[in-house]
Amino acid sequence: MNKLKESKSRQTFLWTILILCIWEFASRLGLVNDYILPPCSKVVSQMFYELSRGKLFFQILNSLYVVLLGFIISFIIAIMVTLCCVYSKVFESFFMTLCTLLNPLPGMAILPLIMMWFGVGNGAMLALIVHGVLWPLVTNLLTGFRTVPQVYREWALNIGMTPFRIFKDIYVFSVMPYVISGLRIGWGRAWRALISAEMVFGMIGSLGGVGYYIYVNRAYANITNVLVGVLMIIIIGVIVEAFLFRLIEKCTVEKWGGAGN
Repeated sequence: MNKLKESKSRQTFLWTILILCIWEFASRLGLVNDYILPPCSKVVSQMFYELSRGKLFFQILNSLYVVLLGFIISFIIAIMVTLCCVYSKVFESFFMTLCTLLNPLPGMAILPLIMMWFGVGNGAMLALIVHGVLWPLVTNLLTGFRTVPQVYREWALNIGMTPFRIFKDIYVFSVMPYVISGLRIGWGRAWRALISAEMVFGMIGSLGGVGYYIYVNRAYANITNVLVGVLMIIIIGVIVEAFLFRLIEKCTVEKWGGAGN
């Protein structure tokens, strides 16, 4: 399994290099208008320049701060909702109905309502992130709880384990792959919603984020800086997906000998 993952990572890296080379040469050789698509080397150079100035760096941190805070809030709510669903079939039926109705709604579709209810600021962004993360995370958690064999719980009760230890030593270990899967889905939805909201509605908060950086440079028709913002979004997405979630998997699922092996 590890060799397969290493092979896929190597292939992804090689394809990425090929795409960047095609981008560079297509612009340098005049196959595309260099104003519409500046050379990759120019965009990368501009990216380091913008980061060295400091403002873009802090805008990136601001976006990541809002997403992280939204994730923490979503995770706490998801745990409480999941436990209520596990212990109450009526509540589970009610919540799954809400999930069926609200989960298909894109964040951008309800953003005007969220901004009227929570104002224009981080509160609106947090509500948007919770909407993106909560539904897939709870759904995955409930799926994880349902897949735990009943015999495990009966065995734990027979040897005198407390409900807290049953939850900590059995359910947490069994559900973790589903938690990571739900967080991955939620991350993608929340990150896209945050960037899109800033690009459409402008600055959120006192500093703004990566989306606002793209929004401003689009207004000034600075294509190079727009591509800098797009490149930063891609880099952050790859880092979170390929390194952060992968690290969580190694420290939990694979370390415990679960489904990640």
